[in-house]
Amino acid sequence: MRDWLKILTVAGLVFGIPAHGRAEDEDDTPALSAEAQAALAAMNATIIERHVLPRFAALAEAGAALQDAAAAFAAAPDDMGRARLRVAYGALSDAWQGVQHLRFGPSELFMRSSRLMFWPDPRNNVGRQLDALLAAKDTAAFQPEELEKQSVAVQGIPALERLLFGEDSVSLIDADEDAKLRRAAILGIAQVIADQANGASQDWRGGAVDYARLMKATGPDNDFYRTPEEATVELFKALHLAIEVVADRKLTRPLGESADKARPRLLEQWRSGRALDNIRIDLAAAMDLWHAGMADVVRDRDPALAKDVEDGLSAAIATADEIEMPLDEALTDASGRTLVQRLIDQAEATKTLLANRVAPVLGIPLGFNALDGD
Repeated sequence: MRDWLKILTVAGLVFGIPAHGRAEDEDDTPALSAEAQAALAAMNATIIERHVLPRFAALAEAGAALQDAAAAFAAAPDDMGRARLRVAYGALSDAWQGVQHLRFGPSELFMRSSRLMFWPDPRNNVGRQLDALLAAKDTAAFQPEELEKQSVAVQGIPALERLLFGEDSVSLIDADEDAKLRRAAILGIAQVIADQANGASQDWRGGAVDYARLMKATGPDNDFYRTPEEATVELFKALHLAIEVVADRKLTRPLGESADKARPRLLEQWRSGRALDNIRIDLAAAMDLWHAGMADVVRDRDPALAKDVEDGLSAAIATADEIEMPLDEALTDASGRTLVQRLIDQAEATKTLLANRVAPVLGIPLGFNALDGD
């Protein structure tokens, strides 16, 4: 199996191999004690079992439910079926947000994360390429095996959102050929999403990859993680990313410099109104990862630091909960903008705390920028 994994790596399938494990200056980094290595190994295993595996299992389950709802709607399109499909879409979206920070290993294999969520999309690739496919008026183009040959922009959640919540979604239950084509597109995209979600879950738990084992069974014969701290870096980066996406990717650009310069259409999933829910899920996922094992290790080594991280995450979660209006409205409302800016500041402060203080406490090599590649 090791040779097979090496081939995938060389082929550029973005397996998420930890570059830090091969840092040029790693020989200058003091080796962790056996006790510290054992603590990290135990922490890694706990996070994988408590945080990673259940979330990918939930993603696979939501993908299967989405596919079933899409098939039912395609077979008998009506208002109730469309409503059920939108609910299944929301559940799948939530499940994706719950793992979107885990951008390594099975998530990146076969470009799964991009297939599932091609965002941000500043050049409107999703809209342009989906429109081009629909303009061809060929339902066969939306068969999963054909759709997977197309750009990742038309294979995932953003493309499905346009079909289910765009201006033309009101006519999805019609009997004309255009509606039939759009229902075929919905079904094909839902099937691709289900396949990618299930594939990621399977590769974490076994199958040809068994990535959980690779992260837990570190050692000189492991081509991906030779030491526990190499695996820890991946999990630390995931925690950092869960915070970073809130501050840097999902709020700052849409907020703009003032209310009249706000750009609500830069919000993630603005058509389906899920932008604020996504941010809350991101923050909850960060807290869950922290509690899954990292907090205990940091608390043992630096109790005050552990409290600072806990307080920072809790404050950001509380602020997100204070935003009562839809996020697109909050961007142009004075009180709403105040809360959004506070949330950005809190997320930035927590992100800095993680990078500058938590990383050294966990034993991440000092010569390595643990956040490269995010």
